[in-house]
Amino acid sequence: MPPRRNPVANPVPETPTHSYVVQGPQEEDDPLVEEVSEPAQDSVTTLTEAITLMTAELRHREPKKTNFKSNKPDTFDGSDPKKLNNFVLLCGLHFRSNPSSFDDDGAKVTFALSYLRGTALEFFEPSVLDPPEDCDWLEDWSAFVRVLRKDFGPIDPAADAEDSLDNLKMRENQRILKYNVEFNRLSILTGWKGPILKHRYYTGLAERIKDVIGQQGKPADLAELKSVAHAIDARHWERLREKTRNDSKTPQKSDNKTNSNGNKSDNKSNNGSSSSKNKSNGSTNNSNNNNGNNNKSAKPSTSATSGNSANPIADKLGKDGKLSADERQRRFDNDLCLYCGIAGHKTKDCKKAAASKTKGRAAQVQDKDKDSSKKV
Repeated sequence: MPPRRNPVANPVPETPTHSYVVQGPQEEDDPLVEEVSEPAQDSVTTLTEAITLMTAELRHREPKKTNFKSNKPDTFDGSDPKKLNNFVLLCGLHFRSNPSSFDDDGAKVTFALSYLRGTALEFFEPSVLDPPEDCDWLEDWSAFVRVLRKDFGPIDPAADAEDSLDNLKMRENQRILKYNVEFNRLSILTGWKGPILKHRYYTGLAERIKDVIGQQGKPADLAELKSVAHAIDARHWERLREKTRNDSKTPQKSDNKTNSNGNKSDNKSNNGSSSSKNKSNGSTNNSNNNNGNNNKSAKPSTSATSGNSANPIADKLGKDGKLSADERQRRFDNDLCLYCGIAGHKTKDCKKAAASKTKGRAAQVQDKDKDSSKKV
């Protein structure tokens, strides 16, 4: 029999582990390492860049939080219906600036109730202390506003606005901005449109603006009419400022002191000196020289009259030597000094007025000294 082979005796070849699993550092020129590691690195880099870009984009799209505080409304007591719209408007602005605090209508109504006073608060007090079943305005802001307008607002807002718009008139010394604001507020309440509003707007304009529009021709629609009127008004006030600057730059004569009331003070001083001369002449001369004294006293008035005619602002003075009513109103409207007619200060701060008062007091003191010396 052939001898049996021992299967255990046959050596089993060891399987090299390094042929399937790569362990340890590899050689740089190994093609397998180059084919596997470089794509892996590229994919990791690309993924990182993509995540970074996505994060930046998401941050950019996040809504920005507003960090501002609106003014709280004034208290409302129900005595003046015209103040109700302002109260509701300021409440709404406060709600918009604090959306997290007023995310439901109940919080809005509670806030508004806390700013009611007087009759308005007394009206809502029973319903707040003991709410009835049909009291829906406690949790509904729109219903609460309707109750406010019904009981404390104007009875007929449209009719009141129409009447106010019919009587709206722009004054000659008024800027057009105030007129436009009031006109826009009333026109929204009336519901009027088109040609009616255009006619009403033109009728209420100041005459100085109508004169210029009459030369240029009326615009076709209301928007263009407002634009033209605003430009005319702006040029009017700009021209007034130019005149004021030119008057302030005009050289003044030291003798006449040409200011608005300077001539008046000079006339007083001249009249005072002439009267004192007449008194001294009357004390030394005989009664036969009365005619001569009268002639001397008449001369200062003649010179004063000629001084007024030579004065460039003589037409702005009345017969009594004071500013005329029109000139006084013009200086008041343009915020000018009532004494010298120059902008930038008031009459109480006018240096020329102070100097004139000082001279007048000095002249009075001299006259008193002369009178006392005569008595002695």
